[in-house]
Amino acid sequence: SWDAWIKYYRQDENSINNQISYYDKGELVNFLLDVEIRSASKGTKSLDDVFRYLYNEKSKKGLNFTPEDYQKASEMMAGKSLDNFFGRYVRGREEIDYDSILNGMGLRLKAEAESPEAYLGATLAQESDRLIVKTTPAGTPAYEQGLNTNDQIVAVDGYRVNLQSLNSYLDQKKGGDKITLTVFRFDVLRNMEITLAGKSAINYKIVPVENPTEEQRAVYRSFLNAELK
Repeated sequence: SWDAWIKYYRQDENSINNQISYYDKGELVNFLLDVEIRSASKGTKSLDDVFRYLYNEKSKKGLNFTPEDYQKASEMMAGKSLDNFFGRYVRGREEIDYDSILNGMGLRLKAEAESPEAYLGATLAQESDRLIVKTTPAGTPAYEQGLNTNDQIVAVDGYRVNLQSLNSYLDQKKGGDKITLTVFRFDVLRNMEITLAGKSAINYKIVPVENPTEEQRAVYRSFLNAELK
């Protein structure tokens, strides 16, 4: 937690490549833990019951509770071991298997790809009359081909640009096209040839599974007080 406070609130240009918000991740993990408890208990228990139990048995008695207490209370409500869940997603760093958890309430994660578009990958910002590179995520054309944080982009293919005109210019390109960026780096003007990649934006939705069971419908109903459609 000490390192998290130091690093997360004092981010540098490479933070986008080595950090994740523990607020967002924690919210997701607890949502999925709630689904696990509701599914295992067939909708009779939830994460609310975990917190009520901890409040009554710990807080009201002037006691703190440990991560182990939190897991035990969750398992008590679920009526089964949740060591696999806590081991993978709380103590561990595995990618979350959303479908296996959401299936308990008749849902799944659906990914939809948009049409591919030319992709530079740098995060840019217009600061007054200067177009500045803010971050270069790993794996992007900008990162792989040498664009740096704090570079000032002056022109593309000889045409002076701002953020709006650069985005409009890239919209006319496709993956594999080459562009020449003119940038100031430490007050030195240089030209950089960049080969654009083709990238499809991915949109994620949580949608119902086909032919949900009555048990799945019941868990969904207990969670959202609505019918699964």
